[in-house]
Amino acid sequence: MRKIMVIGASGVLGKLICIELLRVFDNKIKLIVTDYKNERGKKLANSLNNDVEFKYLDVNKVENVKQVIKNIDIVVVVLKQKNPTIQEICINNKILCVDVTPFYDFVEKVNILNQSAENNDTGTIVMSGFFPGLSGLMVKKAVSNFDEVIEINVGLLQNTNAKAGITGILDMLKIISQQVSFENKIIPGFTKKRKMYFVNHLKEKEVRLIHHSEKIVLKNQLTVNSINYWTSWNVNAFNKLVSFLRQIGFIEVVHKLNNKVLSQIVKPKPNKNENAFLTVEVKGTIDNKEKVKIVSLSTFSDYHTTAMVTASLTKIAQQKKLKGVIYPFEVVNLDDLLSEINCINIIIEEFEK
Repeated sequence: MRKIMVIGASGVLGKLICIELLRVFDNKIKLIVTDYKNERGKKLANSLNNDVEFKYLDVNKVENVKQVIKNIDIVVVVLKQKNPTIQEICINNKILCVDVTPFYDFVEKVNILNQSAENNDTGTIVMSGFFPGLSGLMVKKAVSNFDEVIEINVGLLQNTNAKAGITGILDMLKIISQQVSFENKIIPGFTKKRKMYFVNHLKEKEVRLIHHSEKIVLKNQLTVNSINYWTSWNVNAFNKLVSFLRQIGFIEVVHKLNNKVLSQIVKPKPNKNENAFLTVEVKGTIDNKEKVKIVSLSTFSDYHTTAMVTASLTKIAQQKKLKGVIYPFEVVNLDDLLSEINCINIIIEEFEK
């Protein structure tokens, strides 16, 4: 029976990943959850009702981490690290590691461990999730039948009611506040606008240009020059508010507020949906004709989808002999991943125009 450890299991996303791991593996795993707070970790383990084990782990205590990450088959990382200590320990112990980090500055540090991972015949997956993760798989599928790709646009339509947790909100605000390179110019994030098609919407929706770490990865791996990432929320007034807060520098202030203050400000309504939408639009040539291909996906929750992607990717990855630092689109294609996820609430459509 596979032993899978989830580090950062007590957060909103961590709990969902635990639930999804038990689901996709049909409860035929030994799940170990970790926390630096004993009572919280034990409570989580007991709530999962599947002979789940708890282990104390403080990511800031390297010796403690080394002691805990032993005799495990897979480690899933759902917390932030300044340095890839967990990845390094996993590589040394020949343990497959899957991380949900969305930031390239951390991925660069993991990339330094690539040779070590290859030498140890060990895989370490980064950027697992919905955006990035599933978005990269959609790009790979969308470009597959083009002879030449002129431009790729990736759009995320978010939901103001998303139960992303404080970490998810801060991550997105950090992404939005970064400057973005566009047509050889550097411009503020979340300012330039365009319209994109999304599943289940009669009209195209306005989205705003952002810097996104997955863009760097895809440009390098797929040798695509022009790729842009866009996002907005489903409530226009909220987009205007976020834009205003970015202009006056308040997003930097939000990052300094403690979690208790933020949790009072951000309260999702339980009876409202939290549907999210992701679209990849590729412009290029097929048989010397200019074409635009659209791959568009809708889901009931971006955070729960991140959990489903991560759990299903973990299951697929452990059946393969992976070596080195790897991105989700190098492990599996979109159709096979969605088949493993097996969720009727994720809808995908493709068409050319």
